[in-house]
Amino acid sequence: MARATIKSIARKTGYSVGTVSNALRGAPSVKRETREEIQNAATALGYRVNLDGLKLRTNKSYRIAVLVGVSDAAAEEWEGVEFTRILAGISNAVQRSRYQLTVFSIPDGGTALQTLKSIVQEGLADGVIFSGTRVNDQRIAYLQDEGFPFVTYGMSDSAQQHPYVDLDSQTAAYDATSRLLGLGHRRIALVNPPDDLIYAQQRRRGYVDALSIYGADFDPTLILTGPTTAETGQKAFGALMQLPNRPSAIICANEAMTLGALSAAAKTRVRVGEDVVVISNDDLKLSQYFVPPPSTYYLPIAETSRLLGEFMLKTLDGVDPSETQKKIRATLIERQPDTPAPGMAQTT
Repeated sequence: MARATIKSIARKTGYSVGTVSNALRGAPSVKRETREEIQNAATALGYRVNLDGLKLRTNKSYRIAVLVGVSDAAAEEWEGVEFTRILAGISNAVQRSRYQLTVFSIPDGGTALQTLKSIVQEGLADGVIFSGTRVNDQRIAYLQDEGFPFVTYGMSDSAQQHPYVDLDSQTAAYDATSRLLGLGHRRIALVNPPDDLIYAQQRRRGYVDALSIYGADFDPTLILTGPTTAETGQKAFGALMQLPNRPSAIICANEAMTLGALSAAAKTRVRVGEDVVVISNDDLKLSQYFVPPPSTYYLPIAETSRLLGEFMLKTLDGVDPSETQKKIRATLIERQPDTPAPGMAQTT
């Protein structure tokens, strides 16, 4: 079989040699749809671009940086395990492009901003994806000031629009709390991430809004925060069970926290589903094996991670941020009736 060339790609697609050449080197003068059509045809024909030469001509790295937080304190914990699935989704989204992923591990100690500065100033990547957006996030402000392409897994409080993919955390917390209130619960606890995270504040708002609409009292002692680990869930459950007027239901921010809560319940002989209800968010489909399996609000990680990669490619193409923003609503997977045990639900 003859080696694929720009001329053979032009014959196959019907575009001019110049258009094909520009499309294969990612020139913005070629419409994105046309560029994708030509690049797909080139792949089908087995065309291989000289990437080193292309990098020199375009002054691009053809790499996308993905920042992954790592914590020494949580080395034996579940924290961040879902990021393997996120990386897989991003990789699948970009595999037909010329871009490759480069993972940067960010340890505890606030080095993310310095890592971003190195990526931008040293040309280590053409765009960056990161998660865990925070209040007044310096990473976002820096990248916007530099005009550097990025996509976040999470919304932000930035006044300037930027690409993101996110779970609708406020609605998820509202739905979970409303469901429990509708079942008769009045003392509902929330085990939440640290308050400086944007999605933690969104979850708190959804929780409080539901309480207000149902006329239930807000008790700040029923909100406990910490890293999204099993250890946090275990400690939070123990603290909640020590309250003089303990909750009849507990909403955990993710499956790791939920696992910790169930572990604490087993150790203290508290009957989950009878003495107290525990439900979860961010279902990785693992909680179906927990004992008892909790009701969860499912976030399709395959969809969110794929969108992160797609939005990154669109951002690198100069697409307006208004076209690269997506909030995904969680769906309930009901595994327990989650009705209050006799005498546990408090009336207002």
